[in-house]
Amino acid sequence: MQTMESFLTTYHQLASQTIRGRYQHYDTIATTLSAFSPFVLGKSVKNHPIQGVTLGNGPIKILMWSQMHGNESTSTKGLLDVMCYLQQFPTLLTSFTLKIIPLLNPDGAIAYTRVNANLVDLNRDALDQSQPESKILIETYKRFNPDYCFNLHDQRTIFGVNGHPCMLSFLAPAADETKSITPARTKAMGLIGYINQKLQAHIPNQVGRYDDSYNPNCMGDYFMAQGTPTVLFECGQVGADYAREETRKWFGFSLLNALVCIAENHFAATAYDTIPEVEKSYVDVLLHNATFGEETADIALQYLEKVQAGKLEFIPMVHSIGVLRHLRGHKTIDLSSSDIVRAHEIAVGEDVSWLADLLNLTQYSY
Repeated sequence: MQTMESFLTTYHQLASQTIRGRYQHYDTIATTLSAFSPFVLGKSVKNHPIQGVTLGNGPIKILMWSQMHGNESTSTKGLLDVMCYLQQFPTLLTSFTLKIIPLLNPDGAIAYTRVNANLVDLNRDALDQSQPESKILIETYKRFNPDYCFNLHDQRTIFGVNGHPCMLSFLAPAADETKSITPARTKAMGLIGYINQKLQAHIPNQVGRYDDSYNPNCMGDYFMAQGTPTVLFECGQVGADYAREETRKWFGFSLLNALVCIAENHFAATAYDTIPEVEKSYVDVLLHNATFGEETADIALQYLEKVQAGKLEFIPMVHSIGVLRHLRGHKTIDLSSSDIVRAHEIAVGEDVSWLADLLNLTQYSY
């Protein structure tokens, strides 16, 4: 079987590397996706097609979907990378039939919003199934009857693990209020444990685990309750990689290792609980020792991600002001020897693009 190290060595030659940036919708991925003979599963609220792809014809069936939240595109890019890799190195596919929905929420993707056009979070619609996109996912699940489900997402820049930024997070969702360790959940835990072991050799201390509180309205919890091992993948932020190109690569590596784990029966359930839970411990920029009258204070900035004139802009907003020792920044600046900022003139919630200019902060735009 082709080793996953081959994915790393061939990564920058993959066809979907032509897809760049965080603002991704069907128009931006269409060329790459066309190589996989996509078919229409149904239509979104605004009548945009929702496409599916089938890869392989092996006995183990896996359903994957990405961009359920329209502004979470890193997993979509990484998923396309994996599809291109499997096209070039198809040996791994002999064990699997993969049913893939690369972009479940096309309306949200165009608007760059978490919700769909009806302002509904599709990942809170498992029971009501009130939206056409939710119905398409669940109808696909019922027709395909998968052995595994992979729920692919991005997470916000706020998450860390043990004092480090969190590049990737995982969860084996609960199937009931008591968080029972069902056979399906045991498999999902073992799958995540295996992935984590592989990731720690490359990105140590940057992998986290989500809280497993049960929510029957979430798709992962819903599918786990049906008895299907379901894994949540979350792509996160490290440093200045706001395009999340490094995250994209290691997500693809994780996804392929998930296939290896299943094909070779290398589950590592006992390793699951060793993964630290994610913490809300990061902001985008942390300014230490800003002038505040006769005293000093820290200022935390968080980027507001907003599409303007067809580009995704990162607008620095004031998150908090005070003694912020509990926070870390993807970028940290000490202002103790500068009078460039007078904190009493800055309010929480304010757009401080002018400050970003003064401090020569990178103005991200994709």
